[in-house]
Amino acid sequence: MNEKQQQAILMMAEGKAYQEIAEALDVTPKTISQWRTDPAFRAELNQHLHDIKAYHSEKLRQLQGQALKTIEDCLNDPEIPAKDRLAAAFKTLELGKIDVSEPGSTDASQLKLENDFNLKRDRALAGGRQLSTR
Repeated sequence: MNEKQQQAILMMAEGKAYQEIAEALDVTPKTISQWRTDPAFRAELNQHLHDIKAYHSEKLRQLQGQALKTIEDCLNDPEIPAKDRLAAAFKTLELGKIDVSEPGSTDASQLKLENDFNLKRDRALAGGRQLSTR
């Protein structure tokens, strides 16, 4: 990865748009799009996303005890309005159901295999559609 690609990965991980990244790096949005299709680039981006997720998961894990104690105190404090206690209770239930999706593979060779498979599948499907319309 060159320096601009590394910077693009960091900016993508922050959720920046292709146009914004392209302007910041003085490249075209098409260049950003091409980088994004490269398995090695995608693997590096996915690794960065895995690292971010792991860091945030650990931070959240460290705060869970304190957060639960705060919610418990709120739920049990008669001085806090019932609507606020109810909101805390619903939020607790809602957060208990969260299922965060995993970033993609960090293995460039695996991503290339997936790309090749998807291309073959898409070509086969396109060929089938052409046959069925004749």
